[in-house]
Amino acid sequence: MLVPAPRSPLSGAVGVGFRPELAADLLSAPGAVDFVEVVAEACFASPAARREASAIARIWPVVPHGVKLSLGSASGIDMDRARRLGALCRELSAPVVSEHVAFVRGGGREIGHLTALPYTLEAARAVARNVAAARRALPEIPLLLENAACTLRFPGDALGEGDFYAEVVARTGCDLLLDVGNVYANAVNAGVDPGELLGSYPLERVAMVHIAGGVVEHGFYFDTHAHPVPAPVFALLAQVVARAGPLPILLERDGDFPPFAALAAEIATARAIALSAPSRTTLTRPTLAGPTPAEPTLAPTRPGLGLAPTRPGLGLAPTRPGLPASRATSLQNSFDASPSEASALAEVQARVAELLTSPVDPPPEAVAPFDVEDVARSRAILQRKRVDDALPLLPRLSSHREAAARLGARCVEASPRAPSLTAVADALRIAAAAAGDARLAPEAIVDRLLLRARFVGPSGDGSVRPRLLPFIRRERLPGGRVVWAIKGIGSSAEVRLIEPRR
Repeated sequence: MLVPAPRSPLSGAVGVGFRPELAADLLSAPGAVDFVEVVAEACFASPAARREASAIARIWPVVPHGVKLSLGSASGIDMDRARRLGALCRELSAPVVSEHVAFVRGGGREIGHLTALPYTLEAARAVARNVAAARRALPEIPLLLENAACTLRFPGDALGEGDFYAEVVARTGCDLLLDVGNVYANAVNAGVDPGELLGSYPLERVAMVHIAGGVVEHGFYFDTHAHPVPAPVFALLAQVVARAGPLPILLERDGDFPPFAALAAEIATARAIALSAPSRTTLTRPTLAGPTPAEPTLAPTRPGLGLAPTRPGLGLAPTRPGLPASRATSLQNSFDASPSEASALAEVQARVAELLTSPVDPPPEAVAPFDVEDVARSRAILQRKRVDDALPLLPRLSSHREAAARLGARCVEASPRAPSLTAVADALRIAAAAAGDARLAPEAIVDRLLLRARFVGPSGDGSVRPRLLPFIRRERLPGGRVVWAIKGIGSSAEVRLIEPRR
């Protein structure tokens, strides 16, 4: 049955990830972009970042982008995180929300970074269960699922990359946030043609696109979000919009920010590609004999329409070209994995989490059946990511960008990962080390005071926890100046910084 394809209010729009380094340029020329994206966890960690997100929602549509929900975890998701994400979406009147098809924790360990899933039916089922749970905490807006970059390959993948994501969208009813930078990275690192890999994806189910730059280091392409978008990624973007029609396109830039004119040129290139897209008039969705699941199925939708529960037996199953109706019915009827499947996936994820976060490098014999080089590379990425996550919590110290980054790298290398609130624990360590450096001390002491106002710790195992009780403390800076931090009751209470006049 042919049905009209709903158009997104963001169709053909071009946006950028909102970062403090870009704020002044964006606010001085708000017409440069059509929408912005904010990292949800940054808003959770920093009340100031959340207030900023609420303020910019009066200027542009704001899309919350989650990175820590762990939709691929076999052990399920943290529903408190999902509820906080839902509250943020409502606060920002978000038109859409996105998260990753990945896991960030396993066996009770926080990995600290997005880790791609094995390409198996068991993993797709885990994502479907977690998406169904997350939807109960999210508002009635589309949840888009982003494909992940792979730094660690699982042996024995049962599906190709594109077919795995076709399984995910069919089981969840969610459309894709297609990161073509990740597709390019995976193709280059696997030695396959990027265009062919992209063509294996269910492009008819793409609802938004990410683009970003990267760099080759030691023969491996890293999607860094800190380099210009390469021409092959723009070529993949053109391939997507030629197939899928007008889509929202977002440029991600998280580090090594160039003059804004350089980013504006990349935005203009993306806009030209968006304007070249053919109109998107129809979607093919055959009506199937529906399943009888324990919960209502979710009808697939497009941005701006929300996922609406359908009555059992009357659902529309999303399909891709070449996927027979009998196969689509099978996908909907296989929502749950068996206990043994879920247990096996949980065991694999716990093993990966241990390999990636253990304080010492695992010996080669302990890595099998994973590739030793893959594990070493992934561990190095996680160390770098810890610094990237911690420095935004130290805004004053981060003004000394290179010195703070070098100091941060030394601190995280010498410290095991905290079991919870890792970025906060690392930021406190970095601030403590910087307080002993005469050049960095004034900024580091203030940043540390503000963190202490909001968090308690670190404890013996290195963990920190939100501070629920009131806080009042002063610090004396080099030169004799005194600053006070005051916070009321509750973990989300505002922290006031007071600097008495001398």
